[in-house]
Amino acid sequence: MMTRETLYDAITEVRDELIIEAMETKPAKSRVRWLRFGSIAAAFAVVAGLGAGVVSGKIPWLRIGGNEAGGGADGSMVFDSYAGPVFPLTTVEGGDGLTAERTVTYDFQGWMAGDPDRPYYGLPVTDSYTLTNPTGEDKTVTLLYPFAGTLFDLRHRPTLTADGAELQTTLLTGQYSQLATGRPGGLPSLNSPDSWEEYRALLSGGRYQAGALEEWPDLSHIPVTVYEITNPWAEPGVGNKGDGSYNPTLHAEMELDYGKTTVLSYGFNSGKYDRDSGRMRQGFDAPQPPKEGASIDPGFYEKERAQPHFLIVIGEPLDSFRLVGVSTGGPESTDYLEWGVDIGADLRQYETDLDSALRAAAGQMRRGADGDAESTEDGPDFELYFGMLEDCLLDTGILLDDPEERYDFTSLEDLYPEVIQRVFYLEAEVTIPAGGSVTVEARMMKEASYNHACHSKHDKDIYGYDLVTKLGTNLDIAAQTAKAVNTDGVEIVRQNFGFDWENGVDTVALDPEQEHYYLEVRRAGA
Repeated sequence: MMTRETLYDAITEVRDELIIEAMETKPAKSRVRWLRFGSIAAAFAVVAGLGAGVVSGKIPWLRIGGNEAGGGADGSMVFDSYAGPVFPLTTVEGGDGLTAERTVTYDFQGWMAGDPDRPYYGLPVTDSYTLTNPTGEDKTVTLLYPFAGTLFDLRHRPTLTADGAELQTTLLTGQYSQLATGRPGGLPSLNSPDSWEEYRALLSGGRYQAGALEEWPDLSHIPVTVYEITNPWAEPGVGNKGDGSYNPTLHAEMELDYGKTTVLSYGFNSGKYDRDSGRMRQGFDAPQPPKEGASIDPGFYEKERAQPHFLIVIGEPLDSFRLVGVSTGGPESTDYLEWGVDIGADLRQYETDLDSALRAAAGQMRRGADGDAESTEDGPDFELYFGMLEDCLLDTGILLDDPEERYDFTSLEDLYPEVIQRVFYLEAEVTIPAGGSVTVEARMMKEASYNHACHSKHDKDIYGYDLVTKLGTNLDIAAQTAKAVNTDGVEIVRQNFGFDWENGVDTVALDPEQEHYYLEVRRAGA
């Protein structure tokens, strides 16, 4: 297996030109006996079962731990799903000598009214800063506005304005490996930060922000061989034994040295990995045309056929490769179908570099994550997604000497870079005139922290909104204020802001030395 340093310095074991003869694609005449298959299959089944919901954004990663009232160190609730705080604005350069005043406004108008544009009871939040330049020269400042979220839900990213005019922004994020929380009992790379303290640990010291300003890794110097499978098909009802126990599947069978060769895959939903014998089998369901009169959309079959499947081989060439068709989907199945008659596909084998191969797969992955068949590989969001995918592979993926067990499957889909909660940044420039001020505002739909339906009615009807005063900022924020508007019908359960809506206290001054503020609310009378 390869280290990160090896990847950056190039893989010396690979010849400059890999020329591998096209392998036999006809079904084998004899059965294949696999020597061993351990706990990987069970883990794969769990991941596969979660995959659709997680990628769709409908199933948030479940945290381990309590959610009791007042369970936080400062009396706040420990929520199952933590949405992260509102962070303060900071600067990259040009901010020396500036002073700032901050006002954060929570707008409860229409809260919990079922508005589909407010996922998880989101609130419109305005985070406003009056930036003052006391010097005798104009200052051009590079701003960074941090916000918690996932790549999947970037449609709710903040917008930045300066004196009412929208700013042009660049979207950035930090390294995947620095999101590992290391909580006992789970895989670190799957753990989104689930408390403001974990965000504090992530951002303290500036390493995460510095990583966000760096270029993504370049993997274009690493040669690979790609096996691209397209136009898969199976005859309707093929392999039916009369008891319903059939599932025509295409399997790619390989022999390799696991210590010298790594195989990345996209578009496969089953697999078996036998390091002792040097064998690997990866498979996916073969699409079948719908029967006449079936309720299935006929376009679904064509869409499935158009979906490419990739195997990306890094390191030494495979010892052998072939495609076979089997009547059942099990990774050990030897109930072979007749190739070209019962089942088939087109196979293209070519040599390229790892960057190009990953881009081809990532383009398909991004379409699946967006649910948009028209998505392309162009645009800043794709570049961000692709950089995050590369970062996953280098920092927590199977390209390491000792990968997490989850990533030993070689499946690119299992990395899920788009659903991990992280800190993003909007980068923008603004010029503040000598002796003058500019009002910079971040407007966003801020999701609430919440508990899942399995908890008591009291707990699951409470929603939390957090704010931090100085985490990650280098601005001299002289005064901070919080406001809540349109609060009729909303009841405060727990807070440390000092609001008293019933008595008209809806604007409060914040102590900048108090790092964390929390507001936990529910519908009045719930």
